[in-house]
Amino acid sequence: MKNEFSIVNILLILAVAFLLVDKFISSSKGSTATNTASANSNIPDGSIVYINTDSLLSNYGFFKEEAAKLEQKGKEAEASLQARGQALQREFAQAQNRVQTGTLTPRQVQEEEQRLMQKQQSLAAEQERLGQGLMADQQALQGIIQGKLKGILEDVRKEKGYKYILNYATGTGVLMVDKNLDITTTVVELLNNKEQ
Repeated sequence: MKNEFSIVNILLILAVAFLLVDKFISSSKGSTATNTASANSNIPDGSIVYINTDSLLSNYGFFKEEAAKLEQKGKEAEASLQARGQALQREFAQAQNRVQTGTLTPRQVQEEEQRLMQKQQSLAAEQERLGQGLMADQQALQGIIQGKLKGILEDVRKEKGYKYILNYATGTGVLMVDKNLDITTTVVELLNNKEQ
């Protein structure tokens, strides 16, 4: 019941936002619907605009560079873990072979078993450590990007007099948008220019 209530509230807020946007667009265009190509530069003050996060990230140079570094770091970690895992499998096979051929005493079997188990635990701990490190790096990158994006968006909002800047991407709750209110390109240009 509570979940249904919040969904209804979200839909009502979106409907009101749509009506406000529609009103501002209608009043700024008059009775004709011409010149939609330049509508982005003529968004009226007080409008509700949006950025498309997916497009922003795919065109933001800093993010692409840092994401590529993280991906490379992940691949290197995976390759290292895979090589260590394969070496451990070979050691297990060799130990098993020596046990089956009877070349190890019961005490040596127990020592070998403990040694291999310690190696396996060490490998699992290393895998977890690397995974947590990569996750921390991703979160740090996300924090940096959010900080830069908020700064740029605040400047754009103040300069243009926008009331709200929404995020339009899969799963954000914004279901439909007017492409004339998309300021993604402007924000990407400002972010990329700030990096240079």
